[in-house]
Amino acid sequence: MRAEHMELHGYEIVEILGQGGFATVYRARQLAVGREVALKVDSRVLSSPRDQQRFLREVTAAGQLSGHPHVVAVYDAGVLSDGRPHMVLELCPGGSLADRLRRHGPLPPKEARDIAVNIADALAAAHAAGVLHRDIKPGNILVNQYGGVALADFGLAAIPRPGHELSVTREALTPAYAPPEAFRMAEPAPAGDVYSLAATAYALLRGRPPHYPDDGELSLAELIVRHTWPVPDLPGVPTALTEVLRHAMAPDPADRLPTAGALRDALAAVDLDAAAPASATAVQMPRDTPPSYAPPAAPRDAVPAPTAPHIPPPLHPPGGSGRTTAAAAPDPDGRGRRGRRPRLIAALAAVAVSVSISVTVVVNQNQSRSDDASPGPSASASATAGASGFVVPTTTEDCPAAAVEGVGGRCTTTAECWSGMVVITGIVSISRADCKASHVWETFAIAPLPKDGMTNNYRDLSKHPDVLKLCSTDVMTKSRTVQGQGQWSADVLPPTQTEFADGLRVFRCVAAADGEVAGNHFRPRG
Repeated sequence: MRAEHMELHGYEIVEILGQGGFATVYRARQLAVGREVALKVDSRVLSSPRDQQRFLREVTAAGQLSGHPHVVAVYDAGVLSDGRPHMVLELCPGGSLADRLRRHGPLPPKEARDIAVNIADALAAAHAAGVLHRDIKPGNILVNQYGGVALADFGLAAIPRPGHELSVTREALTPAYAPPEAFRMAEPAPAGDVYSLAATAYALLRGRPPHYPDDGELSLAELIVRHTWPVPDLPGVPTALTEVLRHAMAPDPADRLPTAGALRDALAAVDLDAAAPASATAVQMPRDTPPSYAPPAAPRDAVPAPTAPHIPPPLHPPGGSGRTTAAAAPDPDGRGRRGRRPRLIAALAAVAVSVSISVTVVVNQNQSRSDDASPGPSASASATAGASGFVVPTTTEDCPAAAVEGVGGRCTTTAECWSGMVVITGIVSISRADCKASHVWETFAIAPLPKDGMTNNYRDLSKHPDVLKLCSTDVMTKSRTVQGQGQWSADVLPPTQTEFADGLRVFRCVAAADGEVAGNHFRPRG
């Protein structure tokens, strides 16, 4: 949108400052008080309760903290006549720390440490108010008109409510700064913010995120594996400072510095004048194998480096409606090209993910399960099912899917519910949920893969005419057995990568409500 086409009563639009997939940010003048502000206008219309809740979450989270000197202030918020939400924010003309890294490279240790101390203080205030940021990175730390730094963009902020599970669905994360547990569908927690801030401080000192090689080539699969590797020293940076960051980036949240306040205090306590820097000679780490890294003897008050735990293989499942794409970002935000490392890629077969780091990360953190939750189809069951086997019991009786000609659609005889979801460049993973507990997705149809569409790639399968016919709103609506619960949307769930490799050649049609639901709404009938 061009700046001259944007109008908001009480504001004079000056220019577009930035534009992305989710929002456009304008430089504007607030006429009543004569000050320049940043006007953030969302590109999406608040057409559902889920959208409205997300916007209110962002406004509430940011508004609670806007009095802190190191949080970008929120002056006003509302909804335009066409349904798009907007926020009026403090103008930070200095850009972001990601911009600075691109222009000038790594920061001096003292400056980077002081920035991390200030942001940690803001983060401690956020956690005290019950707010998790969940997307801390150099691009979300801005420089205001006085040269100070401020934490911005609480768009992923999560506010736990008493008596409710903390869950965030279909949100974009930045893999380079996300904690390891985010890839295991762990519930968001303050420890995740502590990790991300430490990773951000490390990037300010090095010029790119932790575990990233100097050429910036790293796939998501490699990143997940490298989370288990020790964090290497920073040449020219005092070892004591690196040790604090290393402690805050422990792969196991239980081994990290416990709070943002503890990270702030540990960073502030480092005597940069007395501390000896690490060797100024950078060591080239092998690209195919973990480094045999032995940290130097730590000072008496330094925090020992944690032992990296094993990270389990990735999850199992689908792509949902309302998916959010994490667009490729500049190197300071850790999104580079994929490189060729045959030995490492072979080793990553156990991880079962080998894709570009420019990915779609679709996350549902609600993993509530009870002891009687039914497991998803197993690899062994898939292998014995044959090319056309469904693995699960199915029926055509009283099944709207069976009426769709030429597709071979059926219904499962028992309810299937799903929660955690990840989509990475078309390859899907999902977590089976107990239908009695909170969940997002429910199966309403199942069918063999089309003969000319034998793929487990969501992007390709979701465009196939047979899949579009079966996984349609019409079939979904006719399949519902319980009415109410707001609006539902239909989507396709291909077989997971493991299931497909083991011979499973079926896909599911799944439905999602506006929010999390409990109880089954599609099967069984009666």
